[in-house]
Parts: sequence; structure tokens; C-alpha cells
Amino acid sequence: MKKVKQLFVISLVLLLFTSKGYAQSNYQEEIKSDYREALLTGEGALALKYTHKKLERELVQDRFNPQLKYWLAYDEYYMAKYYELRGRKDFAKRLYTRGIERLKAIRERSSEDYALLSLLQYAYFKLCNLKHNSSLAREMEANSRQALALEPKNIRANVAWGIIELAKPRVQGKVKEGEVYLLDAIENLFEQTIESESLPSWGKEEAYEALIRYYIKVKRREEAIQYIEEFEEFYPHSLQIDRLKILLRH
Repeated sequence: MKKVKQLFVISLVLLLFTSKGYAQSNYQEEIKSDYREALLTGEGALALKYTHKKLERELVQDRFNPQLKYWLAYDEYYMAKYYELRGRKDFAKRLYTRGIERLKAIRERSSEDYALLSLLQYAYFKLCNLKHNSSLAREMEANSRQALALEPKNIRANVAWGIIELAKPRVQGKVKEGEVYLLDAIENLFEQTIESESLPSWGKEEAYEALIRYYIKVKRREEAIQYIEEFEEFYPHSLQIDRLKILLRH
């Protein structure tokens, strides 16, 4: 019965994402392509506006559509990352906040919504250098746990919790729960349970990056090297590989 219920929920999510013509777009790939173009070409911030403007036009036509809000928040997450890398921290904060508010406006949030929401909150938390006993820290942890509660095998829920848990203060001699979740995401979980370009499929790349950064931080060099090699094999075009190699050398 539990399995039938989970399949029903997944089918319902797929139906919601594909019930409108515009939902067939592969927004995830378009957003990541804009981000890559912004970083690697002379267009810079102009490249970030292409998909964002397209999504905003569609949201005007259907302003209560939760899937459009999700992809706009995902786009704002990447836009904020770009401006953070460029040193424009105040603008990055505004974009993270906009994405957070957009997802909070969804009345019935799914596991996908909660996972992305918690990562946006974590990015803002980290950028502002807030304390782990702050209200935002408690809220982002609760949201990542809710994502897991709704769909325990959702890779993005596992990655969100893994990233957030690894950021918490470490207890000497104790295995971090976040490491277990990130390893599970890499080794055992699928990016999608139903294949569709209109559904989110991110997660593994983010899991590799977070896990490698953790291993470098705690000086587990051999494991860092192992997963950098795996990461490069499966995601040879990732913009993070060279950065992680530089971090490892230092």
C-alpha cells in the first residue's frame, strides 16, 4: 500500500509539471546553460536573463502555477551564485531572498519545493555568516527534513539534508550523518524516478561537490582524490572540477 501511495504521488507531480505546454521545456538545462555562459563568455550577467525573462512572462499568464515558481526560484539560486562569485554579495542576498519567498508562496509544497527552499536558505545563511542557533538555521533544517519525510528516496531531499547537516558543528570521533546521505545520493539514488525533461534531475553533481569539499576540509585527502576522479569521469564539463582540484592542492 505504501509503495502504491508513493507511485501515486510521483505520478501526480509528473502530471502537474507536464499539464501545461510550457512545462515541457527543459528549464533546468536552460538555467544551467545560462549560468555556464555567464561565467565563460563575455556576456556575463546578460546571459542569466534569457531563461529568467521567459519564465517571468509565463508566470504572468499563470501566476499561481507552482512549477513556474519552482523553476524561477531555481534560476534565482543560480543567478545569486553568479553574483556571489563576482563579489556582489548584497545583490546575491536579494536574489536568494527572492527565491526563498517565491517557494514559500506555494501553498502545498512538495518534497522538491522543500529541498530547493532549504538550499536557498542555506546559501543565504552561509553568505551572511549566520550562527547555527539562528532561526534561519532551524528553519532550513526543518525544511530539508520535511523534504525527506515527504519523499525519502528523493535524491534532492537527501542532498539538501546532507549539505546542511555537514555544515553543522562536528562532534569529534562521530561520523557525520550528512556524509552518509551524500554517499547514498551518489551511489544508490536515481536523479529521476520517472524520466522527463520537465522534472528536476539535479542532485548527483551537487552531492559530489559537497562531499569532496567536506573531505578536503577534514583532511581526508585520499577520499577527496577518489571522488574528484569519479566526479570528473561522470561530469567532465562541470565548472567545479578545476576549483576542487585547486582547493585540494591548498
